[in-house]
Amino acid sequence: MNESDTVLEFSAGQRFGAGFFGIFMICFGMPFTLTPLLILPEALGIGDVFMSIFLICFCIPFLLAGLAVQYFGFTSLRAALFPNSVKARKTLTDWSSDVADKPLSASEAVNYFNSESPAEQRSKTKKIDVEKSENFWDSVDDKSDEA
Repeated sequence: MNESDTVLEFSAGQRFGAGFFGIFMICFGMPFTLTPLLILPEALGIGDVFMSIFLICFCIPFLLAGLAVQYFGFTSLRAALFPNSVKARKTLTDWSSDVADKPLSASEAVNYFNSESPAEQRSKTKKIDVEKSENFWDSVDDKSDEA
């Protein structure tokens, strides 16, 4: 594969959006990351061992969720600030491997969303024309009972 094929070109608007999204995600993840610092002093100050263990275990998901959200924010911010960085491009392509299939502009998005959904494709299957009859029992299929 040619090097020019793997380089993703970002417009100024896309870079601004990625930077704003990155800063938002970093700020959004900060309270989750800081939650253990607020709970652990109280947890260790309690004399009960089981309650301390419970509160320490209670903090772990908050810490992991906050760090994950901040990691996505840092990745987005790094891609916005340094779009030609090899590490930023590698992280971006690893993070969303099908980025080439997704639309990158408004005109491509129109063509992307005009494709038929699976439900629309199923509805276009051939329908058997049933002869219209006033008698209900004429429309019942005898072969469906044998299966």
